[in-house]
Amino acid sequence: MNKPLPPVEPRCAWPPLHRVERRQEGEALALLTALRPELGWPRQWAWLPVRETPAGYEPLQPARPLREQVRLRDFELAGQRHPGEALRCRLPLDEVPAEPGTGLLCLLLYADLRGQWVEAARRSSSPDEELEAALQAALAMDALELRHAFVPRPEPEEAAPREEGLSFILAACQYPPGLLDARQGAERDPRRAGPVDAALARMVDFTRHTPEGRACSLLLIAGDEIYADASGGLADAHNSVERYTRAYQHFKAGLVRHLPPTLQRIVHAPDDHEIEDNWGPVLRADGQVDDGRWAAPARAAAWAARWEPGEREGLHAHFWHRFDWRGVRFFIADARLERQPRPQSRLMSARIMGDAQWQALQQWLAQKDERPDERPRVVLSGSLLLPRRRSVAEFPGAAAASDAWDGFPASQHGLLRALWRHGAQDVLFLSGDEHRSGYATAWVGVDDGQGGLREDRPRVRLLSVHSSALHAPWPFSVTEAEAFQVPDSFALMPDAEAPAGPALRCLVTAWADHPGDGFAVLSLRAGQVSVAFERGAGCRHTVVWEARGAGHPA
Repeated sequence: MNKPLPPVEPRCAWPPLHRVERRQEGEALALLTALRPELGWPRQWAWLPVRETPAGYEPLQPARPLREQVRLRDFELAGQRHPGEALRCRLPLDEVPAEPGTGLLCLLLYADLRGQWVEAARRSSSPDEELEAALQAALAMDALELRHAFVPRPEPEEAAPREEGLSFILAACQYPPGLLDARQGAERDPRRAGPVDAALARMVDFTRHTPEGRACSLLLIAGDEIYADASGGLADAHNSVERYTRAYQHFKAGLVRHLPPTLQRIVHAPDDHEIEDNWGPVLRADGQVDDGRWAAPARAAAWAARWEPGEREGLHAHFWHRFDWRGVRFFIADARLERQPRPQSRLMSARIMGDAQWQALQQWLAQKDERPDERPRVVLSGSLLLPRRRSVAEFPGAAAASDAWDGFPASQHGLLRALWRHGAQDVLFLSGDEHRSGYATAWVGVDDGQGGLREDRPRVRLLSVHSSALHAPWPFSVTEAEAFQVPDSFALMPDAEAPAGPALRCLVTAWADHPGDGFAVLSLRAGQVSVAFERGAGCRHTVVWEARGAGHPA
């Protein structure tokens, strides 16, 4: 005689696969995470009010049953085709506890298929007791299994300036781990990480356990979050799910999910390895532009895997956008997916970005969308703006072999002219494609005819900061410091739209070199910009600029 099914479906509660990103939008909280694909579709969301403690998480009302505190919502598909896709939802903001150190624990209730038959006789037939047991079991998990599911209330007015200024992290280029790369326990102790995860493990430790790291509220990833072409074509996946979708899932499910909620926002600008090495469109013999086999699925996967939980400007395939954060204005540029082909016949006119993005960047530099102010401005681009390569400085035709901004002279010179024309003083340009850390200061002004700038005409200053790779195992992929033309002085090409304007020149200082895998930490406060490059021995900040708009070429 067949044993009947239990009258109540046994349930289990699990945290999501990825860190829960949050963004306040009016009176709602937009959230982003991902399900655990191996468990299929959940039955319900379970939002449990908890308090964060050194030992883990405890319910806000320890003496009260968890089932009476939890906020349940039926799980409804919101465009997901399979459980591995990005999961977005919204909650009323007033459901999130407001007391410091408190928040919601994001759990998902699944049918516990393991217990359908074997444990049915020992389970209660009460739905309340089934729910209580599932929540108690989840709360008893190791705190490391739960901390990426903790959702505190966002701080009010995230765009407003702070008295302490802004500290944030710049990183790039995470080559993926292989079968032999040790990583067990790195989320607890960075010394246990293998070479692949060492920098990420140090970032987690830095942001969780140091005062300077806890002050960092933003992470900017300047490209190559994944390496879809990790084997250089030798054993790369030949379908888009393996090549892109799972690569993003694995990265987000790794050490990066343990970054603390004090690091409130992650922003990623896609670059070449999200498609294939040094990707760019080509011009076919028939005059048509060919993006190649992988551009379309790579674009779709990068869009689906974006870190923004809520709405932002831009449609599908529109990766550039603008936002304000703690008194600093950011422009996230797409210097990869909008590139034009650049055969030798078009090398000096090819553009690194499309017309709509170029106009938006110009408007942003001119501050035409709001009254002028003194907020610092930062541009993130996977590609390096300055310095130029020595080969390009010595032979302009070598630009065809450069993957940075100097490979698109019309765009590089046009941006430098725009900075001067709009009087955009002290803009920070951040990048990360060269696998080498460092920075250089540059000035743009009116050419004095002798390789310098006229003292009686306005000039603008900019800072170019480049982060090395989180992990770059191949020495040939690391740009040598000797490849940069520093110091440098070069005349800007005339503006085709204003040929009668003054002749302009750009001066670039020496390159401050900081080789090795790691990440950069930048602090902007009281008119001061400081930079540190983390290499496992702590962060020692170097003050790069003392006052905004001051200084002259060295």
